[in-house]
Amino acid sequence: MVDPERAERLWLAIATATLWAVSVGGEVDATLPASSLEALPQTHVARRTATKRARPRMLSCFARGVVTIVGRLIRGAGLVLGRFVPEPWPTRPSVPKKKNTKSKARVAQEAA
Repeated sequence: MVDPERAERLWLAIATATLWAVSVGGEVDATLPASSLEALPQTHVARRTATKRARPRMLSCFARGVVTIVGRLIRGAGLVLGRFVPEPWPTRPSVPKKKNTKSKARVAQEAA
């Protein structure tokens, strides 16, 4: 691409579309229920194997936004405007995971 004004418009369009997709996906992600565990009976196997950790995000906000926008356009529901929904501030600092380090004896053995 040799025309800088054309490249500038292209990058602006890409940035705007990315921001739109992330905002729509973030809004949809914020409206999803945190867990559907409460709807299950007390004896269900999912209740026994569930952990107390927060649910992991299975689909990125960008991908969820693109799917939502395309799905609404296919159904003829019109365009959707997203908004950014902040996540709650953590009450305690997260502890970083330990890295997979070799034991001192193994390092000494490999060095010899």
